[in-house]
Amino acid sequence: MFNKLSFFLLAFSVNVFSQTNLIEISTLNGVWIAEEYYNAFEENNSAIKSKNAFDYSYPVALRINTSENKKGILNIGYSVLHDHFLHPEVSKYVVKNKDTISEQGSFSVDLNSKDSLGFYKIIDFREFNNDWVSYLSLDSQNSTVTLYRPKNKEHTEEIIKYKRVKSTFNKDYQYPNPLYYYTRSKNLVGNYVLKDINDNLLSNDLVISEDGLVKGYSLLEGFTVYFSTDIYCGLPSNEDLVIFIRDVFDNESKSYAYSYVKDKKGNISLYNNEMGTIEGTNFEVIKLTDKVYDLIKK
Repeated sequence: MFNKLSFFLLAFSVNVFSQTNLIEISTLNGVWIAEEYYNAFEENNSAIKSKNAFDYSYPVALRINTSENKKGILNIGYSVLHDHFLHPEVSKYVVKNKDTISEQGSFSVDLNSKDSLGFYKIIDFREFNNDWVSYLSLDSQNSTVTLYRPKNKEHTEEIIKYKRVKSTFNKDYQYPNPLYYYTRSKNLVGNYVLKDINDNLLSNDLVISEDGLVKGYSLLEGFTVYFSTDIYCGLPSNEDLVIFIRDVFDNESKSYAYSYVKDKKGNISLYNNEMGTIEGTNFEVIKLTDKVYDLIKK
């Protein structure tokens, strides 16, 4: 009887502790961007101009959503800057046509493992841990989130502080890829008048929502648009890139990629591009060719 009671009390106390931590952490729900990258991108709204602000292989953005808690284990989605693929915006993974398709990145923390300094040991974060350890500070009192990897013989100490850019999640967009959300919201989301290269009106009400869904123009209706940060290999370019894709789950899906130029009023011009050389040199670059669309901010 004593053993059964002791086990019950232990299980009860662990559950209460986990729930208490979950309530505290819920005040930190949202999308978080690494401060160094946030400061650069807020200044120039460009992945190219922000290229050297942050390590392209480190977690530049986090999604904290306490609805992703299962029995005291909280899934946290993360993004990196350098990735040749587009990923579904889901919690951890989704099964599609019997294939398991993962979000860009995720790791877990055990809400019962908070240490005396307020850090949670991170579970399953091989890409950042590299056979070592890392910790996450979720400080609800000061509304701060910090990722920490201590120094050892193979690794330098890493401290990444994050800034929140979104604190709630819509019912139909609960699990955003945090980097996709941030770059898209800064540079694409809005209502536009759409015109072609000859100034012909294509749509008087083109809408790009925060989940990237495009509405109001038949050719791109139902496509999802992404602001690319995959600029770390291949030919250099002076302009950023946006990608429209019909179905991110289908490798053969119809897609369009355009060079992106935005003016101070928020108007966007999209261009085709091609490989070329800098005049007077043999240095190859991506160059603009003909303009395809003007998106005039409403």
